[in-house]
Amino acid sequence: MFGRTYGILLHPTSLPGKWGIGTLGSEAHEFARWMADSGAKVWQVLPLNPPVYNHSPYQVLSSFAGNPLVVSPEELFKQGFLSAEELDSAKSSCSAAVNWSSLENRKALLAIAARRALNTGVAGFDRFYKRPRIREWSWFAATKELNGGWPWPQWGTAKPDPEEQLVHGMIQFFFHTQWMSLKKYCNSLGIQIMGDIPIYSALDSTDVYFNRELFKLDAQGNPAAVAGVPPDYFSTTGQLWGNPVYNWNRCAASGYRWWTDRVAGALELFDAVRIDHFRGFDRYWEIPAGETTAVNGRWVRGPGIELFRQMEKILGKLPVVAEDLGIITPSVRALRRQCGFPGMVVLQFALQDSGFSIDDMDPNSVVYTGTHDNDTTAGWIRSTETGFKSVRSVVDVALSSPADLAVFPMQDVLELDSSARMNTPGSSSGNWGWRMLEIPQVPLSFARG
Repeated sequence: MFGRTYGILLHPTSLPGKWGIGTLGSEAHEFARWMADSGAKVWQVLPLNPPVYNHSPYQVLSSFAGNPLVVSPEELFKQGFLSAEELDSAKSSCSAAVNWSSLENRKALLAIAARRALNTGVAGFDRFYKRPRIREWSWFAATKELNGGWPWPQWGTAKPDPEEQLVHGMIQFFFHTQWMSLKKYCNSLGIQIMGDIPIYSALDSTDVYFNRELFKLDAQGNPAAVAGVPPDYFSTTGQLWGNPVYNWNRCAASGYRWWTDRVAGALELFDAVRIDHFRGFDRYWEIPAGETTAVNGRWVRGPGIELFRQMEKILGKLPVVAEDLGIITPSVRALRRQCGFPGMVVLQFALQDSGFSIDDMDPNSVVYTGTHDNDTTAGWIRSTETGFKSVRSVVDVALSSPADLAVFPMQDVLELDSSARMNTPGSSSGNWGWRMLEIPQVPLSFARG
């Protein structure tokens, strides 16, 4: 899929700049140039959709919409959709964390730009707005605003103004055009972009609202069963994620149309995608609604190879990386092999396994020093008796491994400590905010052995 190369894991929100959060503007293009100069061929990002709460890119309002907060105000100014004064109002000093408070008025600013764009007309918007999933998002976002931001099961009967729907559609057009411009630039430099698809959708999303028959919901639209993982070595109560689980029988009866649309939409934006919690397609942990822990769940059979064969009939060979971490059974391994997808090896886990040998690694895999859910490698070395003395020594293990692709979080490239960690699973605050202060001036000297 990628050839023998290496890549960098960096979410666009973590880019530096003066807008309170990383955007798709000049800093993103500068980062791509630095990657190309460094010989990196893959830029991996987290999900780019609008978060529901706590800024998590894995709990989103739609699998088909982009996060408005990464739209570059500077690009909108260049297009004449923001004034100089309005652009100045969006500026914020660059710090080592996203300035969430400075972004409180960002959506209002984007709405101003969107109304100007609608008044003057923008080539390509009418065609873009005809996309059914964009129309769904625009209606959903406008209706959510009309209902004070409450989740859809609590909405009233009021209908949104069509003009407000157009505003949300135009903001999505801003995101789409800026992202596709960045992707085109990356591809011109020989860089592929790998996106990320969470297996589950949030209840408060277009995914569930417009496709309720595909999820296990009660008559009021609330989950009848939710997703999670069972108790294990790390947690005696498991993990209660709370997402509604799929009604896979109904998904199958529809020809897996929604899933095919979801992956097709992702592959328009990305050259390849990682699918999170791949083991859930084999068997998933289903917990009755109302439980306060994941203990009282059960394993339920997932769609298996049928889902992926159906998608490949429509989309062709799928450029997918399977996130197959954790307790993986032989049937999950067999499903991944049937699909032909690369799996993942995370060295922070593997190097603590006495039975692990780097020579046994499958070339059809992606090796990471760590992921967004791990401590930085510098923090891991300090907190764990591993025998490794430097971040570079762990990086070199990945570079010399048989895995076709080695990926390094940008925090590990910069050798940052635990304060730069992106996410701590199980914690509800202090996550998803890390940012680079500047893009390195010197290219990397990494090389695959």
